[in-house]
Amino acid sequence: MPLDARKTQHILQATAQSFTGRQRTVVLVALVSGSYTYTAIQAIMRPVQVPDPQLYDVSSLSAPRSVDTLLIAPAGTNFTGVVYVADTTSATATAVAAAAKYEIIEVLPVGIIPGGSHLRVQLRRLR
Repeated sequence: MPLDARKTQHILQATAQSFTGRQRTVVLVALVSGSYTYTAIQAIMRPVQVPDPQLYDVSSLSAPRSVDTLLIAPAGTNFTGVVYVADTTSATATAVAAAAKYEIIEVLPVGIIPGGSHLRVQLRRLR
């Protein structure tokens, strides 16, 4: 059954309501014509369960994990030109310099509607 505009709007509103109370402010750092720009967004950021590297893995086929953090961003967020994500609430150069930084591995639009109802961003912490 195709989704009409009313159903699509309902799905987007329900997704936004599900984000309420779980979001926090993070800063997207983009390189635009030689200078850095800082944009604060509200998103859900959580660590991916990483297994203990000291435990023996019985399966020799499992590859090492390259993703350690997952960011769930609203559908309208633009990640074009974003160099990394800083875990800080202030969109200033000094706050970003002191914050934990994450490189973007992959940005995927996910959800039931065409184009996605939100973005799933896979991150790896810069050390």
